[in-house]
Amino acid sequence: MSTRPTVDETEESRQFPYWQHNLKVLPFATFLCSLGFALSWPFLPLMLRDLGVRENLETWVGYIMLGFNVIGFAISPIWGDIADHYGRKIMVLRAMLGMGGVMILVPFAQSPLWFALLVVTVGFFYGYMNASMALLVANTPPRRIGSALAYAQTGGLVGQTIGPAIGALLAAVIDRQHWLFWMSGGMMISGGVLVTLFVREKKQTVSGPWRPDWIGSLREILAVPHMAPLYFLSFLFAALWYGNVTIVSIYMLQLLDAQPAGAGSETFWVGAAAIGLAITSIIAVPLWGHVMDRYGPSRVLLFATAAAALTHAPLPFLQTPLQLVLVRLAFGLTSAAMLPAIIQLLRAHTPTGMDARAISYSSSFQCIGMGLVPFGAGLIGPLLGLRVYFALCTALTLGGFMLWLRAAKQIGTLR
Repeated sequence: MSTRPTVDETEESRQFPYWQHNLKVLPFATFLCSLGFALSWPFLPLMLRDLGVRENLETWVGYIMLGFNVIGFAISPIWGDIADHYGRKIMVLRAMLGMGGVMILVPFAQSPLWFALLVVTVGFFYGYMNASMALLVANTPPRRIGSALAYAQTGGLVGQTIGPAIGALLAAVIDRQHWLFWMSGGMMISGGVLVTLFVREKKQTVSGPWRPDWIGSLREILAVPHMAPLYFLSFLFAALWYGNVTIVSIYMLQLLDAQPAGAGSETFWVGAAAIGLAITSIIAVPLWGHVMDRYGPSRVLLFATAAAALTHAPLPFLQTPLQLVLVRLAFGLTSAAMLPAIIQLLRAHTPTGMDARAISYSSSFQCIGMGLVPFGAGLIGPLLGLRVYFALCTALTLGGFMLWLRAAKQIGTLR
């Protein structure tokens, strides 16, 4: 049997000389960053409580998440514009090294207010996953993009899985839980060092000097058919996947309060909920990548959005911590494909030379989701309860499904 490369493979190697090498490095770098992020993030409510916040914990968490993501929303398109003009690799480094550096400062906070300000500052540099995906998309053959994005996301999901487990162990043995941010910062900086040394890119930049244009570029991108629904789904994915992390932690604490003595420790069940989401995703995402390469991202996105609604529908009716863990397992297994499908569709529909900006606007809408959701839960929770909040999440996701169903019919992907 001949092992000589085909004409297509030779052309891919010429046009995209670094894609296979980058695919070996970037998933591990995103693994380190996600590991660092997940190490401390699910335990943020517990850290705040140790600093003296005893009442309205949902409101404190909501305001911190809102500030974190408002900054990310405002700055992400500027980072994307810079990437289109000067390259994508520098944006990966900005996110990994910048977030890591600020997280190392967080343990020095001596009050809830200083803790909140430092956590919010991390949002200025946020976006390592989308920056990594933008780099891969620009440097990977089109027919390989689905699986490449899936592998990159898998690296992040592995980090999300191990992070809460390590965080739970550390939280049980150290006196001040917000010291976890030291380890978080070190891991993110390590990911940035790997990218610095081993990732290469073939730059595809826009000619002319860089001038920040937040509104004009967004208006141009939104004029393209189907971009608005994709951005709405970016918002939904971030709201359900990332924005709900701390809310699920609080919901778990509430379920535990209603259980008899001996139901289990808080740190165990909080960590189990986060791990349950990620561990099934690790299994599912590479498979979804191959499905996207074969059947297209539009159909996969339609299925994943419907599954997100179905797996959130039981949340208002749960009674035990185990039920919450099982629901998160189902959500991770079926809906993890949303983000790579959205990124691939953005790449397919974006005007030439604007792919990094289009993906960065997606990051901005994700920041809105990650910020508004905890903030909204902080308002709804004390008044109506988190069960009502999760019912609203389900209704909103059903609306997103209907929007993309209409768009998919217009594109013709359901024929």
